[in-house]
Amino acid sequence: MPSRSESAIITYRALRMGVVAAASLLLASLALEVIRTHGLELTSISASFYSPVRNVFVGVLVATGMALVVIMGREQGEDEALNLAGMLAPTIGLLPTTVGPSAPGACQEGVAKCIPHATLVDVENNVSSLLVLGLVVLIGALVYVLRTYGTRPVRLRRMILPAALWLGSALLWLFAHELVLVHGHNLAAFFFFLLLAYVAHINAQDPPEGKTVLGLTPKAYHRGYRVISTAMTVTIVLTAVYDIAILLRWLPDAYPQWFFVAEAVLLLLFVAFWILQTAHFWRDGVPDTDDGDGQELGEDT
Repeated sequence: MPSRSESAIITYRALRMGVVAAASLLLASLALEVIRTHGLELTSISASFYSPVRNVFVGVLVATGMALVVIMGREQGEDEALNLAGMLAPTIGLLPTTVGPSAPGACQEGVAKCIPHATLVDVENNVSSLLVLGLVVLIGALVYVLRTYGTRPVRLRRMILPAALWLGSALLWLFAHELVLVHGHNLAAFFFFLLLAYVAHINAQDPPEGKTVLGLTPKAYHRGYRVISTAMTVTIVLTAVYDIAILLRWLPDAYPQWFFVAEAVLLLLFVAFWILQTAHFWRDGVPDTDDGDGQELGEDT
């Protein structure tokens, strides 16, 4: 029977590989939908919410979000970025992208894009439930931090960004409801991938030390993280510029499948990064992270 430390490492590996499995499930579902429709009819991966892929799309994002929050990053900045990305992932799934007026029963007259009325009740319930869960988790985390570490500023500061994200989202949901319904999905997806690119960038700063797996040298890991981070950032910027140009009517929406291709590239880059980092951490499991004042995670004060 494995020791407690061995069990922790095995659990850590399984959790990380579970994220890869979830992303692979989404890719397989998308591929089958493309085959079924005899071509790329989806204008984006997000648009798969309105296709037979919907259950897989939502389930994968919710599961991935929870895993990103649970998995600890090796650097304080990485852990915070993973937590924020984990909070945004379920939002991307439960708050769908908008559709145009050509979709049956989609938009009222004079409205360019919206969430179909038939779906709106589901969205209202799901997003509200997500905000309630977020509040419960934040309160639970605060109680845990206070009981375990007291009022140490280093610990409390790490809760500021998640709390600010939740508060900002709740206020927008309450007082700028229509704005959230129209732009919330795209903004959540944009910052989700930007945060993941930042995580890859953090890992590219210092080559890993010690023994490596997959036959890769420390420099090879460093180079891999750097290439993935750069590719993700370039793809995100190009997609954002193209989207803004279309919204401002500087460019015609002549290539609607561009967003599907861009999102697919980002998804594949995320899977590549996650596999690379999983191999990098394979021997160590959950990392020991210093919290900034001389004590490691898991130590009681």
